[in-house]
Amino acid sequence: MVIPLPRIIAVLVLAVALLVAVPATADAHTRTEETTNIRSVITSVPEIEGVSWTVHTGGFLIEVANTGDRDLVIEGYDGEPYLRIGPDGVHRNLRSPATYLNRDRYDRVTLPPVVDPAAAPDWQRIDERARVVWHDHRTHWMSSEPPGFVNASGVLRGLMQLELVGPVGSAHGDAGAFVDWSVPGTHGGDRFEVQGELVWVDAPSPLSWLLLATLLVLSGLLGLRSSDPAARLRPAAYVVLGVATINGLHLVDDLIAFPSDPIDELFGLLHTTIFLTAGIVGGMWALWIRTVPLLALGVGSGAVFYHQGLIYLPMLFASQFPTIWPDGLVRLTIGLGLLQAVIVAVVIRSVLRCERSTRNGAAGARAVADDQEAGSPGTVEAVAP
Repeated sequence: MVIPLPRIIAVLVLAVALLVAVPATADAHTRTEETTNIRSVITSVPEIEGVSWTVHTGGFLIEVANTGDRDLVIEGYDGEPYLRIGPDGVHRNLRSPATYLNRDRYDRVTLPPVVDPAAAPDWQRIDERARVVWHDHRTHWMSSEPPGFVNASGVLRGLMQLELVGPVGSAHGDAGAFVDWSVPGTHGGDRFEVQGELVWVDAPSPLSWLLLATLLVLSGLLGLRSSDPAARLRPAAYVVLGVATINGLHLVDDLIAFPSDPIDELFGLLHTTIFLTAGIVGGMWALWIRTVPLLALGVGSGAVFYHQGLIYLPMLFASQFPTIWPDGLVRLTIGLGLLQAVIVAVVIRSVLRCERSTRNGAAGARAVADDQEAGSPGTVEAVAP
């Protein structure tokens, strides 16, 4: 049996997408760690000319820029010099415990022998610019469980344990600010302290966004009245094509909304681009190419379901997540990514039944014609001598 080239290409695209999905889930994990119901805010900063501070979403990352002519030093957890930011760029103390503890969300690391907070700093230059973004345990909630005044389902607790999402749930007591934090340091030898707090914000119900997404993707069922399989498929293909295109919102957020290492950003860009392209190509293939349109639509819909819906599912249950777009638009996009797959499944099943019925009808018509031909007048039967 000769397998058509388009079918081989479609299967290879799906295989590559699945292979990329496995490591990319761990990479996407970094961004969804900032998906939470906790907002970390700065309440007080020292008045230092040329120095600006930013804490990102749930406090997983904090950022400082120093355009002045004197060094700014961030202290570690034992009061030792940890980061130095100044005219000569950013330096990190290799003897500071914070250098290694900050590599993991919950400081689950083994400190190397070189660590000694009481020793003279061993500075390593990590950036030529006088700006640094780092993970600091003092500015975020240091537990995979939510605060005691929060209720969370077993599913949400499982997501938190897997670190696919930060603390989420619903407050059953007084929400609002519940923890104060501070990050100390020195500037030109003068001590300072950046102060902030963690604020619990319950998430809105996702039902309204899921309902709106349902109404929007229902147009994919408009072709089901047609007796032509291609006509049945066409509206669903347009839905997949449109929803996949909207996935560009996540592409922009991956690049802008959450600061990360350039290599991580490049990998995230590649990951999003592959699945975005698979969705768009799958929809276009089903619309304009007659070869294996069902397979193409299924691959495109699956790519959208995974990357536009499943990866970002925790954002439907959280009030805080990294984005430059309105929160409601992001939630609607996730709902569209999830629900288009349901519509496509219904349409593909309908098309398969339609094709099966057509084949059975054609086979039945041929059988009737054969019977009629066999029993028609003028048929000469052989008579045995």
